Amino acid sequence: MEPILERVSAQDRDKLMDVSKKLYIPKNSLIFEGGRPAEYLYLIHKGKVRIFKQIEPNKDLTIFTRGVMDGFGEIGVFGARYYSNSARAMEDSVLYAVKRETIEETLAQDGRLSLHFTRWLAESLEASKAKMRDYIAFGSEGAVASIFVRYSNMHGVVTPEGIRITEPIMIQDVSRHIAISRETVSRIVNKWKEQGVIAKKNKYFLIKDMNYFRKMLACEQCNVENCVL
Repeated sequence: MEPILERVSAQDRDKLMDVSKKLYIPKNSLIFEGGRPAEYLYLIHKGKVRIFKQIEPNKDLTIFTRGVMDGFGEIGVFGARYYSNSARAMEDSVLYAVKRETIEETLAQDGRLSLHFTRWLAESLEASKAKMRDYIAFGSEGAVASIFVRYSNMHGVVTPEGIRITEPIMIQDVSRHIAISRETVSRIVNKWKEQGVIAKKNKYFLIKDMNYFRKMLACEQCNVENCVL
């Protein structure tokens, strides 16, 4: 999904920065928690942020990861009085925080800027709904398959052997992303290796049979364009 600050003009970015306050957030710091009042929309100048929903104690589900030039908190600020998810810095980050009342006033005065945010919000909602569908409707194997498909869309290179993913995929990261035990993820991945669906060299995976994943996830019935993490 295209980051919100890449959708707007440099002039509009400056306008947003002028009404924001700059925050320095250390790695692993909690930025906001689900259920708290949605007071700020956040824009990312530096770093990476994980948006997640806690589904039980010590177990949570990743909804988004957002990076430089993007934002987060939009579903809470524009959709409700409270944040429905939580946010934590994955890296040392620099954020710009815009108060709810300020962003509402700014968008009310600028129809073009408001349109960009409306489209961004709609895509966020659609993408989050698709993730929940993949993670819940198709069981553990479908949830892991969804991660591989999304990695391939973000970092995949087509080769004669299949789609080579140029970023390493760590079992513990997949486990954390979809709230499934590391042992279960490892078992599923090893089964796919034995079946010839995927192969691995060092930390890098090759998807040899993408149709296996697409059929499992009923991808032909999904109209979401932003199938990424």
